Amino acid sequence: MATITELLESRLAFARRGLEQVLTRLEQADMSWAPGEGMRSIAGQLLEIAGSEYQVVTIMKVGRYIPDEEVREIVGDYKSLDRLAEFLKVVRRETLGLLHGFSSEELEAEIQIDRWYESSGLRSVPRSEVFRGIAQHEAYHTGQLVSYLWAKGDNPYEW
Repeated sequence: MATITELLESRLAFARRGLEQVLTRLEQADMSWAPGEGMRSIAGQLLEIAGSEYQVVTIMKVGRYIPDEEVREIVGDYKSLDRLAEFLKVVRRETLGLLHGFSSEELEAEIQIDRWYESSGLRSVPRSEVFRGIAQHEAYHTGQLVSYLWAKGDNPYEW
């Protein structure tokens, strides 16, 4: 039977494989594209994925929330496909390092986390649930990016 760490690592990897498929379809010229007025651009979706993961990991590591503006400063040129692709890798290494630093018991220990999307709206959850939330959040926004590509004429069923 797989350990909780292996299950979480697998879930994170599964979500990342979907995102990596999308990344292979993107070019720098796509980064400012959005399907409609007021919608997040492709760069904005990628920043949302990477930035939120960074925020969650920072909360779990040091107990401090990093505001969106500070995340954008840390990323640097957040409209650059290459920069965002690299930041996604860096953040995932941090996430996996953090995950591997916890024992099974620590992963199942309740933690208080006030931000609704990391805890599904609950005041406290098992630490493992926060890692599941990272994968779920990534998969959700990857689905949006697939829809964006489809709207641009890139049929995901032909990949």
